[in-house]
Amino acid sequence: MAIPHEFTAESIAQASVDAFRPYNDFLQSGEPYVSIYLNNQWLTPPKDDAELEWGKGWYYDTTVARKHEYWKDIDLPRPTKDITVMRQNLFDWGYCLIEDGMSQEQCARLRARIEEQAAAERALGIAYLVKSQQHVWSLVNKGDDFVKCLEHDPEGVQAGPIIERLLDETLGIGWNHFSFLSNISYPNCHPQPMHQDQTFIAPYNPREAPVLLNTMYVLQDVNEVNGGTLFIPGSHKPNGTGGPYALYGPMPKPINLEAKAGTILMFDGRLLHGGAVNHSDKFRYVITNSCVKSFIRQQENFLLTMSPEVLAKASDKLLWRLGFQSSITANLVEGYGYQGSGKMGDSNGSVAHVRHEMDQGEYRHVGALSPDDVTKISSDEFALARIQKANESFRTPELLEKMRLLS
Repeated sequence: MAIPHEFTAESIAQASVDAFRPYNDFLQSGEPYVSIYLNNQWLTPPKDDAELEWGKGWYYDTTVARKHEYWKDIDLPRPTKDITVMRQNLFDWGYCLIEDGMSQEQCARLRARIEEQAAAERALGIAYLVKSQQHVWSLVNKGDDFVKCLEHDPEGVQAGPIIERLLDETLGIGWNHFSFLSNISYPNCHPQPMHQDQTFIAPYNPREAPVLLNTMYVLQDVNEVNGGTLFIPGSHKPNGTGGPYALYGPMPKPINLEAKAGTILMFDGRLLHGGAVNHSDKFRYVITNSCVKSFIRQQENFLLTMSPEVLAKASDKLLWRLGFQSSITANLVEGYGYQGSGKMGDSNGSVAHVRHEMDQGEYRHVGALSPDDVTKISSDEFALARIQKANESFRTPELLEKMRLLS
């Protein structure tokens, strides 16, 4: 088959030389990090094999707010149980602290489970280690208490209802869990580069509201000694004045998080933060749960990650929050879910039904068909047909008769 010359790679390349590309400057701008590093060179992260330098002003060489030369006299957010104060702190500073967000018992249970899991994964050689931390992923499969946290069940995290309300108000109803993991800083670890958790949409940087909100479970007392998380208060609001793509100008230095075990830190996806150096001789444990607007692709693919055992007893709420509900814009499987609402418990778009079929080894896809196939096979051979009959409420006898007449 002869392909028109204009469609060949050579012709397209030639026609693209010095072509009009209206979005190129924006897409190649490298924001927000180009302006961040240009105007704050002390934020440059150390190389993995480099010795850390102290007394030279690098971002990781810092302390907690009450000891910090710049921040010590500024009224920063403090732990509180007052949701009105939390809302204002999130908006003004990009973070808030929930006092006693976990009970002592809840905090102890979560920490003990994380310590056991992390140690076992290291011993088996399947742990995820980077220069700054060990990450324990797929917590949804690793303990009932973690499932309760994902559901914001007060039995698992006593501040769950407040966390959920702040998520609803910040991201809008219908958000999804993006990831849920433990971040473990080991003794003398390197610092993480300072970053924004919603960098995946960069260089887009919406100023109206975040698309991600993070919840950090502080499982032990943290400070400047054992690697309390680094962050720059207020950095969720760009302060640059140098043009449409220069988002950030000079910024104040970061501080270490100082908080008691059981505190919960919630912070804006645009807040500049990073894992700190752990100067102690013990591991430092926290759990982070990022939540995002529902149109964003999740970091953890929960549809494949969740074990059959956990799926079998999962609540409608857990399935909804983990992205198992389809709608016209997301998560269709062979068309199933097109008339789903995306809301909790809607059988017209529950992808859990698809997972159950696949787990049983009975999922047959609808492949290429011809009219001759109609007399040779039954629709019940396809998992899609079984799911449609059992769950699609709009698939009425009248609709089936209309299909028959149209055929």
